[in-house]
Amino acid sequence: MQIRAFRAIRFNSDYWNLSPRFKVDNSSDKIQQTQNILMYLNSQIANGSAKIDAVPGLYILRTTSSQKRMLSIIGEIDYNEKSVLFTNEEIYSQKLECYKSMFQKFKIQTSPVLTFYKNHISIEATVADILSTIPTISANIGGILYELWRVSNARDISRIKQMLGSIDRLYIADGHHRFSLFTNVISKTSAKLIISVTDANSILLKSCHRVVCGAISMNWREKILQLGDLEKINSFDNVAGKVVLVFPTGENFAVDFRGKYANKNIFDIVKKDVIEFCFGVRDYDDNVFPLPGNVSPAEANAIFRLYKNASMAIFVPSINISDFLDIIDNGHKLPATSTWFEPKIVDGFILRKFS
Repeated sequence: MQIRAFRAIRFNSDYWNLSPRFKVDNSSDKIQQTQNILMYLNSQIANGSAKIDAVPGLYILRTTSSQKRMLSIIGEIDYNEKSVLFTNEEIYSQKLECYKSMFQKFKIQTSPVLTFYKNHISIEATVADILSTIPTISANIGGILYELWRVSNARDISRIKQMLGSIDRLYIADGHHRFSLFTNVISKTSAKLIISVTDANSILLKSCHRVVCGAISMNWREKILQLGDLEKINSFDNVAGKVVLVFPTGENFAVDFRGKYANKNIFDIVKKDVIEFCFGVRDYDDNVFPLPGNVSPAEANAIFRLYKNASMAIFVPSINISDFLDIIDNGHKLPATSTWFEPKIVDGFILRKFS
């Protein structure tokens, strides 16, 4: 893998720590949210609140949450290196078309595509001397500590590039639509994409959940019992490894498929067997919407207030990173937005604007 230095657009620490920041509206329309973010960031760049770095550099980002610390290198890569970048999920074609339209208007990459590798290479050992210095930006954003070091010294850049050069496979964790956007929009002669590279051990992997809207089959219970064990539950204790079904009526169920689908992953089971077969949902892309992996069944009432015509919410158990890698390395892809990786990089923390 060949990573390159680039000139980022960045806000300073005071902006993140003191100034009022753009708040994403509490809407289920993710496309509208993205457009609002782009409009806001574009206006901030135009008024000079965000500055472009004078010379190209690489960037070291350390994000620390209550659950995980992630250390990554942010740089530019040629997306024509398709033998290096591996996608693990399908994409929503409608969402991609909307993203294309927005990119053509604003030409901003709001956040790096998050990638990871499974080689035994230590970023921390390589950049330990840089981490001992004061970060260029340090900010607490939404309970997560973001520390960014800008690396412009030629010797340091060369050392980092050499370390990352031995990586022959990067897995895209967060940013499949952005990656597809760039491979479909940007000219092949200027195929530049900003990525964040970290190791698999730094990633916290969860499953995305689902909210189903519209009508569902009345005989779904009988169908599920053909596939697994169904139990009505009064609490969400002791549901590890089970699919949890939550209804607006207040009824909750746990479904156990373990041992009955040895050759299928849980994400395909939820999409094809539970949602499409058992609940009879047609037009999956129009009636099924992803929920963040950090949402719990206890928050279902808030979900139903947001999705007025929701029939149910489905909470999907997580898989471990080794099982995830086995699925992808065997040539399979997961349904769109199956996985949720943390810590994420907040939109606007490190930007790239294209001419």
